[in-house]
Order: sequence, then C-alpha cells, then structure tokens
Amino acid sequence: MMRFGIWSPTNPREGVSPVELYRQQIQEVQVAEECGFDHIWFYEHHLSPTGPMPSPNLMIAAAGSVTNRIRLGSMVNILPYRNPLILAEEAAMLDTLTNGRLDWGVGRGLKPLEFDAFCVPQARSREMFLEHMEIAKRIWADENFEHHGEFYHVNKQTPLTPPCVQKPHPPLYVSAQSEESLRWAAQNDTHFCQIDALYEECERDQVFYRNVQIASGHKPEPRMVITREIYVAEAMEQAREEAQPWLLRYWQLWHRYAQLTHEGRMPDEYEKWRQRAPMLAKMSFDELNERGLIMIGTADHVANRILEHTDRLDLAALACVFKFGGMPQERLLGSMRLFSEKVMPQVKAALHDKSRALNAA
Repeated sequence: MMRFGIWSPTNPREGVSPVELYRQQIQEVQVAEECGFDHIWFYEHHLSPTGPMPSPNLMIAAAGSVTNRIRLGSMVNILPYRNPLILAEEAAMLDTLTNGRLDWGVGRGLKPLEFDAFCVPQARSREMFLEHMEIAKRIWADENFEHHGEFYHVNKQTPLTPPCVQKPHPPLYVSAQSEESLRWAAQNDTHFCQIDALYEECERDQVFYRNVQIASGHKPEPRMVITREIYVAEAMEQAREEAQPWLLRYWQLWHRYAQLTHEGRMPDEYEKWRQRAPMLAKMSFDELNERGLIMIGTADHVANRILEHTDRLDLAALACVFKFGGMPQERLLGSMRLFSEKVMPQVKAALHDKSRALNAA
C-alpha cells in the first residue's frame, strides 16, 4: 500500500535565525512521527540563501536522535560533489545511528551555480554519478579493492566500520526525470522520485520503468515516489487564502530554473529539466490546481485528489510538501496535523477496500 512521506524544504523565514530555522525543522520531523508519516526526506543545496541545507546527512543525524520510528532520508545526496568512500561511510554510520531507518537518496545535481562553486563539470554529472554508485555498492558489500577511474580513486583494504544495519545497504532512492536515469533505476530495482511531474509524465515514466524493471529480472513492484504541494484547512476558501501567497513565492524556484534555461546555463544533458522548468514557471495557481500538481483545500478535497493519483499511478509513496517557502511554522504544523487526522484515514481506508476488491476478483 502507498506510504506517506514528507519532502521537507529548508526555506528561510523572515525574522527567524538559522539556529531557530533548523530547530523548527527538527520539530517538523517530530510532529511528522507523531502524525504517523512513514518517511521524511531532506534536500541538499550549497551556497543557497533560499535553501540553506548543505548537508542533509547532518539533519538526518539530528532527527534520528529525537525520533524512534519514522524513516529518515536524503532527497538527494548530490554524488558528483562528494568522495564516494566518505559518503558511503556516512551512509553506514547514519544507518547505525538511526538503527536501520535510513533512506539513501542519490542524484547527480541540478543547479549550475553549485557545480560552478565546486568546479565540477555539470555536463559530466551522469558519468560521475554512475562511477560513484559502482564504488559505493562495493564499499557497502565490504569488498577490499582498488578503484582508479576517470573521476574517483579509492583504495579500500580494511573493513567498513561501522557496517550498514540494512543489508546489503539502505534502500536507494534516485531522482529520475530522464530516460537514462529511469533506465538505471529500473535495472537496479531502485525507487525513483519525480519532483512536480504532471500526470501524463508520471504515467509515461511508470510504464517505461516497469518494462525495464521486468526485463531486468525484477518483480513488478511499485517504486515511484512523487512530490505534491499540500495544504489542508477546514474550508476551501480558508485553505486558498492561507496557502496561495506562500505557494506562489515558493513556486518562484521554477522561474529561477527557467531563467537559467533561457540564459543557456543548463547543459544538453538536462533536457528534461530545460523543458519542465519553463512550463511549470508559466502555470497560474488555478492551473497548478487543475493539473493536480498542488492539493489545497479541505480534507475531503485533498483525499479525493490523492485517490485520483492512486487510480492512475502505482505509487510506492507520496512525498507531501507542506512547507511553502517561508510559511509560518504554526500553519505548516496545523496542515500536517489535519492531514494526519482527516486525510490519511480516508485514503488508507479507500486503498484497503480497493486492495480487497482486487484480491477477491
């Protein structure tokens, strides 16, 4: 059955210090666990005033110390920026600190300004990603080996300490929008995550993934995770009034990526993003709602929109985005609690009934 997760952006709030901002994000994790969410994921951004989260792994470590059940993950660790041995060891240590609750999200990065800051060629990010993952899997398997590749050099001759709690390694999640990324994910039977993807894009990519998944000898299990911006209130007009201003400010991120595309800063290897960013940037609030990219309204409205998704998509998890930019903490937590109290039970009951009907058929 589809699981409920949260994709937790780290956006500054006016008048809130960095110390308090991180404290509030840890509080969000604690409330997520209290509310029964299954996962929470953090992103990675560097030298980013609008998203100060240079290490999702430090946030996972902090969150692990104040939670007991919820799974904690990166969405994603950007592999071209990091040494594969160090990052594989960090994953094993985080899996130990959380007692096997780690979800390990990986990706090749997106923001040209970050690649420039690290002096890393963005056009080669796919090759770097693939070489990095090849090394990481050997480290988690505790092989002793030497690797001398195009981008990385590793000489591992002693045991991985600590080892991963989850075997052979924590579950992998990969950001996959392009056919090449989808193929890698399916061949490795890895969860794939799509950010603000339209219904028709998800349906197309789901079919492609499933065909490659089966052809690669894996069972046809659901692996898709999608993000959706969600806000729940007691009345439709209240929800729109409280959420719309913050959502539109948050949505400016797509305007920034569209501008980078217009300036020719996005390499050819990021064609899917070059297409998606301008399209999303042009959408009005009402169009975002009509196209199913946002779910803002009463509990019944949001539950029905989620069930529309599950009718069309075989989702492993829904990654709910409750925080829109600098939205006040009390609104964020209030929406999460209403979702837990009134949306989750409706969706779970409907999916349970659907599963029983299919099994009886």
